[in-house]
Amino acid sequence: MKIQKSDAMIRTSLLAVQMIIIALNLVLIVVVINKRKCKTISLSMWTLLVTMIIGSIILDMEVLVQYFTPTLPLCLLAPWFRELGFVIFYGAIDLKLYRILMQFRTRKAHCWTITDKDLLKYLLFGVIVVIVYLTAWTAVSLNFFNEGWVLLTHIKTDDGFLYTTCKPQWWNHVTEFGEILILTVGLYYGNSARNARVQFEERRFLFYAITAELTFSSIYNTIRTVYPIPFHQDVTFIAAFSRSLLTNTLALIIIFAPKIWYQKKVNAELRHSAINQELSESLKADMADKDFREMNISEMTSDEIREELSRVYVQMGILRDKTVCKKNPHISKRKGGKKLPHRRFSLQKKGSRDKSSIKIRKKNKELDSSEISETNETNEISKSPEDSVVSNEDAPAVGSGICSCHSTTGIHQNTCNEFNDGNDNSYGEGPSCSKFNALT
Repeated sequence: MKIQKSDAMIRTSLLAVQMIIIALNLVLIVVVINKRKCKTISLSMWTLLVTMIIGSIILDMEVLVQYFTPTLPLCLLAPWFRELGFVIFYGAIDLKLYRILMQFRTRKAHCWTITDKDLLKYLLFGVIVVIVYLTAWTAVSLNFFNEGWVLLTHIKTDDGFLYTTCKPQWWNHVTEFGEILILTVGLYYGNSARNARVQFEERRFLFYAITAELTFSSIYNTIRTVYPIPFHQDVTFIAAFSRSLLTNTLALIIIFAPKIWYQKKVNAELRHSAINQELSESLKADMADKDFREMNISEMTSDEIREELSRVYVQMGILRDKTVCKKNPHISKRKGGKKLPHRRFSLQKKGSRDKSSIKIRKKNKELDSSEISETNETNEISKSPEDSVVSNEDAPAVGSGICSCHSTTGIHQNTCNEFNDGNDNSYGEGPSCSKFNALT
């Protein structure tokens, strides 16, 4: 029985291409870190971009494992590279889409702000879950191997050749279902945030990257399910290389190629604005030195007319910019005059505003009560003893209609007498105060 040899030329060429892709990914990490302050990179959370590239490199390592002849350690190591790289790469994409969705869901006054650190914590939790799952799978596989169950299978062809490959397991279907679940969550986030206005159309390209992975991975898994017979080592390596090229490599191109194009566009706009500013400053200097006298158009040459028109256009542009920016509530007064990419209605924690309003109300009530007590005390202190006596003596008795006319100061004496004289007949009570005072 002969052992079938692999085609070394094809395998070596594909391995070289895969190594070049990994090297380009490493260079891309360095570029993203160096250009993290650029507009297209800083607004896209450069930490998650670096994490995505690292996940893509781990996915490419699976292809390198497929290059060698299958053994027990390699059959156990390949799923580790696949699942860890998958959850890091596409988990980061899902979290970016989740942040975009949360930023533009402004149905409540309290906006939920998600930082890069929070997203990295969520991603770390997902990585820990995958590590626990792969550890359980490895332990179960080694247990079966010790009991006599083999992880390698030997296939004999019709020509009498023999080749070795990793034996398919039912765990593969569980991992495939988990991958489809992660991609479905990303599609849901991307579709829910389809009306959100994102700078540089980042949401749309992230959605396309997940769609490409779901499409080609579904085709690959369907072929493996329909044809469960293990393929030859060369076929397995070519299939793994093609899958890696059409999924994670294509996803990186979809994500980073528009950023390069938009950054060139931003740089061109900055250069154009700098040129216009220099031109306006030079024209201002010319206008300051130029003698403004009345000139007849018939005496002016064509060059002078063009210069005059360009000067007028520059003045109109400057006046337009000043009138637009003057007292405009939609333009921030911060440096640069630009707003954030999204509006945050409130950055307070939920319930903090209610607690602060309750405290303010309690303070206002205490202040009001203290002011009322102080005013009462001052009124009582300001009263003289004579005023208190007069107020008590001059007040008419309730229900009698007759007041006492005796007063130490003589104030209101005549009025009280007239009032009591008029009430003698109505109440039929004894002599009036005037008669009583005369007798006394």
